[in-house]
Amino acid sequence: RLPQAEDSAPMRVSRSGSPIVPSPKKRRSKAMRDLEDCRKEIDEIDAEIVKLFERRMNVSHDIALYKQAHYMDILNPAREDAVLRSRAHQAASPELAQSVMSLFGEIMRLSREEQRRYLEAQTETRLIAYSGVPGAYSESAVVGFFGEECERVNYKTFEEVFLAVADGKARYGVVPVENSSSGSVNDVYDLLGKYACHIVGEQLVRVEHCLLGIPGAKVEDIQTVFSHEQGFAQCPAFLGEHPDWVKTPYFNTAIAAKHVAQMGDKHCAAIASRLAAKHYGLEILAPDIHTFSGNHTRFVIVSASPTPIGIPDKATVTFTLRHERGTLMRALSSFVAMGMNMTHIESRPLHDSNWEYCFYVDLTGNLRDDHLGVLMGSLQSDCENCRLLGVYQAAEERTHG
Repeated sequence: RLPQAEDSAPMRVSRSGSPIVPSPKKRRSKAMRDLEDCRKEIDEIDAEIVKLFERRMNVSHDIALYKQAHYMDILNPAREDAVLRSRAHQAASPELAQSVMSLFGEIMRLSREEQRRYLEAQTETRLIAYSGVPGAYSESAVVGFFGEECERVNYKTFEEVFLAVADGKARYGVVPVENSSSGSVNDVYDLLGKYACHIVGEQLVRVEHCLLGIPGAKVEDIQTVFSHEQGFAQCPAFLGEHPDWVKTPYFNTAIAAKHVAQMGDKHCAAIASRLAAKHYGLEILAPDIHTFSGNHTRFVIVSASPTPIGIPDKATVTFTLRHERGTLMRALSSFVAMGMNMTHIESRPLHDSNWEYCFYVDLTGNLRDDHLGVLMGSLQSDCENCRLLGVYQAAEERTHG
């Protein structure tokens, strides 16, 4: 006979003395009954989770509206990191802390997506906003990116374009960020940092400046020239030949052309495009006066939603460095470590803090979501106010004028 453990039921044996093992079918039937009980309880728990999840998403709609009204970005990395750590500490079992962080990380990602979807649904307009008047290079950028038939609306200033996008009055905004000969458009960089708009596209426009005057005017008649400051900066050689001319800055090259047309004074001219001359009935007194051939202006398309137009292969991030030694070096090293290439870096002074700067960096290379997430996490250790302004498709060269 086989030995029996204390307090156990007698083991059944066959006539030959070998133990009789219960049939698998009988063992599984008891296990299935227990499993079904567990599954029933899980179903009940899941039903409660679904209700709570829907409740959470509904609250996220209110959060989205508040952020839109106060020009706040949907993603706040510092806030999310604090929330995840708080949820981990709420777990009664320390072994589940990391799983709780993973769970709420996914919930917060879905919440961000729901906020973006909800705001997009509130924006029914398809209008594209740009600065200046018809005939501006900004309009050329709009037409080059969205096509001639797109619905577009013009505003006087860059900030009005950002406000129209942030408030849902326009689906997209088109603004210049830099020129290949005269450099960056500082006002636009400051506005990218101020408003919770995302870069979703990019457009290059070749700049071909002309001197425009009223019909019958000649170059020797001109005494005053109107243009945007960038227009003057892009024509130094031509303007150097006429040192006595009074250069009067205007909001936009096309607005300057419109102003000259309205004045009707043969002593006044504008530096603007051929398209502006056509719009306002002006004559081209001197064509192609820009100093540098191949002069281009880079425009970005901004939206309240981060959804890119096209296949993204470029990104823009912004961050403010802590006022400590070595922070810039470590921040730039983060891009190299992640296999990314910096194609442009811009610094802008912080208006409320002397000798401190906000940086804007354009990146190409490995831009997968997981790599960008690691990059932003790395930047947070040395930087403040880190934001991913957008992941978008880089522009192809187009000629307008």
